[in-house]
Amino acid sequence: MNINDFEMAHSVELEILHDGKKTTLLTTVEGVIKDSVLLTPIRLDGKIVGFPPKFTVNLFYPNDNQVDCWNDVEVKAVHYRGHVYHSVQLTKDSYIQNRRGAYRVYIGENMNVMHYTPSGSQLHEVLIRDLSETGMCFVSKDEFTVGRMLRLYLRFKRGTEIRISSQLLWKRENPNRESTFLYGCKFTERNKLLVKYLMDIQQQQQRKKLGLD
Repeated sequence: MNINDFEMAHSVELEILHDGKKTTLLTTVEGVIKDSVLLTPIRLDGKIVGFPPKFTVNLFYPNDNQVDCWNDVEVKAVHYRGHVYHSVQLTKDSYIQNRRGAYRVYIGENMNVMHYTPSGSQLHEVLIRDLSETGMCFVSKDEFTVGRMLRLYLRFKRGTEIRISSQLLWKRENPNRESTFLYGCKFTERNKLLVKYLMDIQQQQQRKKLGLD
């Protein structure tokens, strides 16, 4: 992937490695200058987060089912045209990471999504297409802003109810149905009920393949 392919307002992830610990911070693309991408500044308690040289930072650019990755990048706060950004210099080639490793289950059910906006929260009904323990894909006629936080209310046929937060990573026009959109989101927390539900489904499907059911 070329730096000029970065899309405005597209969500990206910064993976920080330090003292054997790993932290993921989410932000969005604000622009590109030569060999650097400008990101919405990450703040903690109102202060711009710093990235000392002792931290290893990796940049992930999610795009549907794959992710373009840059390892060991330099991140610094910069002022540009009166605004503050986190700038990431990308002089190395990216590599592709496939995120289909997480076990996915086709759902095909309508469920509720709480969409947070500056003017308040709104509840929407969407069609959940598929689901994994790390994220999901859904279909909606409503337009959501990439980068927004979503609170999901998942109620499955087997009676399992799960509430989990996520961030919207990408948006596509739905080729199978006009006036609707495909969305992909990443869960921002781990939910034990969701993991158990997916494991149960996976075991059921394996038993059917083996002719045990």
